[in-house]
Amino acid sequence: MESGNVESGSVGSENVEPENVEPENVEPENETGGVLRGTPESFELEFKGGRKAIFGNPRNIPFRAGDQAIVEVDRGQDIGVIIREGDEASKKLRDKGILGPILRRATTGDIERREELAEKEAEAHRICQQCIARQSLPMKLVDVEWQFDGNKIRFYFTSDRRVDFRKLVRDLASIFKTRIEMRQIGVRDEARRLGGFGRCGRYYCCRGVISDFDPVTLKMVKEQHLAPGSPKISGGCGRLMCCLRYERDLYAQSKKEFPKVGTKGTIEGELFKVIGTDIFHRTVTLGRKDDDPITVTLDDFKKGKIIAVGTEEAEKVKEDYWSEAERIARGDE
Repeated sequence: MESGNVESGSVGSENVEPENVEPENVEPENETGGVLRGTPESFELEFKGGRKAIFGNPRNIPFRAGDQAIVEVDRGQDIGVIIREGDEASKKLRDKGILGPILRRATTGDIERREELAEKEAEAHRICQQCIARQSLPMKLVDVEWQFDGNKIRFYFTSDRRVDFRKLVRDLASIFKTRIEMRQIGVRDEARRLGGFGRCGRYYCCRGVISDFDPVTLKMVKEQHLAPGSPKISGGCGRLMCCLRYERDLYAQSKKEFPKVGTKGTIEGELFKVIGTDIFHRTVTLGRKDDDPITVTLDDFKKGKIIAVGTEEAEKVKEDYWSEAERIARGDE
């Protein structure tokens, strides 16, 4: 959740003249020759740090994913990357409505200016850090985002308490001669803005495959048979990993095929109790009163057979299965 927004000091703005603007109603060429279904009424755009919003397309400009566009925002203009059509955005993002209109496709000059702003953001980060240290403020500066037209600079920070940063805002406004916005964010938002790689080796889910931060609870950990106290279930932000949330439906659907742990019964005249399941290998582990536990395939369990995984008999069943599959593929009678 984002809070603590304060703006101060607005002194002029830079006039950015568009260079070599492409005709707005000409479809861009690509390898496949396609665009995002013609000219949708809105698009979802991503800005620096994974910030996303939906913008209207009143001029019917055709875009494809990955294109950069200039949009109208509060008191100015900004540049973002087209992700998808607005109708395909997350429900929470759609509920926020359209933030503003898309003005035009970004030109080469616009993209070069954005790269120049990135260098200025690094300098602004260094200066702000110095100001925070001089004032001994209990806050951690996370990121700096300079609006494309130069009318505003956002400073993102984390803190475990409320911070009186009014003097800091005045100092920054006097240095940069533009509007200053201080935005306090949480640790999950910090991980999203900075990016990184998780334990799985892939880019953080919060920056890639998910758009919204939904609650992640210990109940989801238990449903996926993970140890609640394990450090492996924590993400780069120190909170429970987001993948525990969006993988939950897979586990819930798969568990419907399996017997519940604790189920008792009889197979081939032998008493058993289900002590574990593995949805990925599709196996069921059975505890037996007078013998060691045994792991069988889910198919064998449903058929009432006890054939231990890895035994010669199980391998023979596997060979017969593939032989039958190959015979059907050849069309043999």
